[in-house]
Amino acid sequence: ITGAGAGGEPTASAVLADIVDYANGTKLFSFGRNACDIKNNFKTMPYKEKYKFYLRLNVVDKSGILADLTTVFKDYNISIASVIQKSNKKDKTAELVIITHKASNTVLDDALRSIIKLDGVITKPVCLNIYSWNFNKFFNLSKTILYNSKSSVNNADWNVIVLDDFTRRFVDYLFQKYNLPNFISPYLIFKEINLDDFDNFFTPKLKNLLPEPFLFKDLEKGVKRLTNEVSNSRPIGIFGDYDVDGATSAAMISSYLEQCGCKTFIHIPDRFLEGYGPNEKALKALHEKGSELIITVDCGISSFEPLQAMSSVNIDLIVIDHHIPDITLPPAYAIINPKRVDTHKGYEDLCAAGVTFIFLIGLNRELRKKGFFKNKKEPDLFQFLDLVALGTVCDVVPLIKLNRAFVKQGLSIMKKRENAGIKALSDISSLNSAPNTQALGFSLGPRINAGGRIGNSELGVHLLKETDENKALNIAGKLDDLNKKRRFLTAELESKIIGKIEKIISQNDRQVPSALVIHGDDFHEGIIGIVAGRMKETYNRPVCIISINKNGVGKGSGRSVYGIPLGEIILEALNLNIINSGGGHDMAAGFTINPNKIDNFRKHINEKVNTLMNSKIPKVSYIATSVIPISACTLELANWLERLGPWGPGMEEPKFIIPNAKITSFRRFGSNNEHASFYISDGSSKKLKVKKFNLVNNVLNKVFDNFENVNFNFLGTLT
Repeated sequence: ITGAGAGGEPTASAVLADIVDYANGTKLFSFGRNACDIKNNFKTMPYKEKYKFYLRLNVVDKSGILADLTTVFKDYNISIASVIQKSNKKDKTAELVIITHKASNTVLDDALRSIIKLDGVITKPVCLNIYSWNFNKFFNLSKTILYNSKSSVNNADWNVIVLDDFTRRFVDYLFQKYNLPNFISPYLIFKEINLDDFDNFFTPKLKNLLPEPFLFKDLEKGVKRLTNEVSNSRPIGIFGDYDVDGATSAAMISSYLEQCGCKTFIHIPDRFLEGYGPNEKALKALHEKGSELIITVDCGISSFEPLQAMSSVNIDLIVIDHHIPDITLPPAYAIINPKRVDTHKGYEDLCAAGVTFIFLIGLNRELRKKGFFKNKKEPDLFQFLDLVALGTVCDVVPLIKLNRAFVKQGLSIMKKRENAGIKALSDISSLNSAPNTQALGFSLGPRINAGGRIGNSELGVHLLKETDENKALNIAGKLDDLNKKRRFLTAELESKIIGKIEKIISQNDRQVPSALVIHGDDFHEGIIGIVAGRMKETYNRPVCIISINKNGVGKGSGRSVYGIPLGEIILEALNLNIINSGGGHDMAAGFTINPNKIDNFRKHINEKVNTLMNSKIPKVSYIATSVIPISACTLELANWLERLGPWGPGMEEPKFIIPNAKITSFRRFGSNNEHASFYISDGSSKKLKVKKFNLVNNVLNKVFDNFENVNFNFLGTLT
């Protein structure tokens, strides 16, 4: 099997593979270099076909091969809708097209594993269907071996990257050219960073990765409409979401417009009184303040009724969002969303802050073209990259390609401490070192979110816009106090939810349901999403927590596991009238529901999960780049890991396994002793300090209660 690059040229060399039917041990056929070609010919999926999976392979045209392959897939209950055979005299190949409505990620993995034995390095095909099967996961797992013969304490598999000949050559090259430690390099090739990409990976440049803004559907239309307002100094209304992505997006576009001399009015909805997304009352209030153009950021893509209600008012709406759209889009003057089926592809992973920044690039260029800056200072767009980085990290989008460049450059801007709000929040959070993704995700982000969760939802955006250092420090203090309260409430609710889940499990013969749906009258709406995320990690299941308010309306928040597109399941529940409203993306979603339909919702989500996972939730699986002794955990290695960052979803921080080590000097810390700190030693002269966070109701507590003179294998990251 050979891969093909963007230009069609071969990118894998001397690759051999056998396709084997493991069911009966019969070799179907084998081939050498260029005899079979997986090409970049996956078709973009129409949204209405989002539950279909397309797999197109060019295979050697031998008698009976297509029938044999079709039989294998049918054995896995994969519905074959189309098998197309095309004669190709030059390559003697046939084309097999598999279209299925039923196959889940796991089923497809198992089916291909049963017929394809991989040997060597394989360049994965590009799958343009962002809602379907993860080819990256399948091909990468073929390059690892299972390290632990039995599951870890947390019931996870540990896989170690295989060092084949190609990987060894890659490791040697990077060591000779960059002095990169050998323990890191295997992970880079595992993540498909090749020699040509390494410089761009090591030092990602925005100029190499930023798209032409007007490639996005409606972006040029929206820019020209806003240019007209700015040129005439008319006030602009901005409606944002109450999370970090919404706050950074709103602060960014408001600050830019005000630097252009435009007055802006920002509205961030109250989570409890207004709920998520635009509402008619708030939009009309912005209009009454003088805005004839309103921009929604990080929301609006599913707000049909509020936007429709504004059609009777002399106002235009521009929606800048990144959440999954439905087939029909809401009525708006312009809708900029990288997940639109009719827009330019390749930027679906952007968060709202990233889309907003690209929108500002287009706007700035248009204003410059119109001569707007002849007698006025042109805003420096790079000043906003710290906000883009903050929104990108806190919205947990994949840190690959453009997102990675946004965060890398944004952290450099943040280090200059020019944003008074971020500076004040960093100081009050006791962040004394250079900012990194961990600081953004676990220190700054939660404090900004605390305002929307349990306090004033507009505190976050006010902080990020503030230019007066004393005022910024005052707002940061309020957010810090709210975050402390949020921590207490979270621990309290978490304990309550675990009790309910354990009761469900005990009544189900100790079996955890495929999806967990928990509801109650006294759950704090502002923190149910946090607790759902923690329960997802604890039980390895999609989790939805529903809080029923005084008005008898259930407000739910859900978090999902890999392979379960929760946002799509929520949209389907909406179309089936099971829920009143809702939306989200693969890993997280929010919704409202009538209490009398919660049982229907529970049945719906469990049925969907069972179908997608073939009634089997996959175990948590970790990939370790190397097995290393403590003596190899050097400052040089830690510095290299920091230089190669930022790390995050899609480009997770490399993990290492340290075998046969003992725990010493154990202690707990945190306001509720929820964290642990200790040292480990493997018999060498060195010890390594270890920290483990959020141990409340964690099975690891059993280990920490009885660790004396016991050897453990440890998996973790190095800093």
